[in-house]
Amino acid sequence: MQSDKPATDWTGYYQRPFVATSVTRQITTRRLIGHLTRNQATPTPKIVEWGGGNSCFIEALYQHLKPQRYTVCDTNELGLTLMRQQAIRYPGLDALRADVLLSTAQSLQADIVFSVGLIEHFDPVGTARAIESHFACAKPGGLVLISFPTPTLLYRVTRFCAESLGLWAFPDERALQFAEVRHEMAKWGSFLASELIWPIVLTQGMLVFRKR
Repeated sequence: MQSDKPATDWTGYYQRPFVATSVTRQITTRRLIGHLTRNQATPTPKIVEWGGGNSCFIEALYQHLKPQRYTVCDTNELGLTLMRQQAIRYPGLDALRADVLLSTAQSLQADIVFSVGLIEHFDPVGTARAIESHFACAKPGGLVLISFPTPTLLYRVTRFCAESLGLWAFPDERALQFAEVRHEMAKWGSFLASELIWPIVLTQGMLVFRKR
C-alpha cells in the first residue's frame, strides 16, 4: 500500500529537517492547538500522535492541554529514540513502535488522536487504512484531527521549485484533496471542523472529526 515512488528517508529527515519546517511548524502548531482546545472538553486528555517521531508539537500540547498520557506512534527508530529522550521533561510520554497501516495501537483508546503530514505518504488504499487506524485508537466521542498537504496552485508551484532545486525531501508525498480525506473520516466519525492553511505555502488541509 505504499506509493510507487521512492519512500521518504525519515531517518535523514530527522537528522536534517526540511529547510522550511522551522517556520511552517509554528503556524501548524497554532492551528492544531486552536482546533483541539475548542473541541476537547476532557481535562488532562490521553493523546496519541501517529507518525510523531521527535514531535514538534509536544511542548505546546503539554502547555495547553496538560495530557495525562501522550503516546507517539511511529516506525522510525531514530524518531522514537529522540522522542524517548524527552520523557524526563514530559510526564506520561511514551514512544511506541507501531505501524499506522497495521493499527497496532487500538488498545490505547485516547481522547485525542492526530497526525500531521502522514497519510499522504501512501496510495489511496493505504491512506484509507491509515485514517481507519486513527479512529481505531480513539475512544467513542474522542477527537481525531488529521492534517495533510492539498494540491492548490500555490502548493504545486512551490513543490515544483523545491524539486527543481533539489530541496524536496518527500518523493512519495501525494497531495490529497479534501474530498478524499473527508470521505474516509466520515466512515468512522462526525465532522466538526475544516481548514485550509495557506500561510505555510505548501498548503495544508486540516480536518477534525469526533468518533462515533
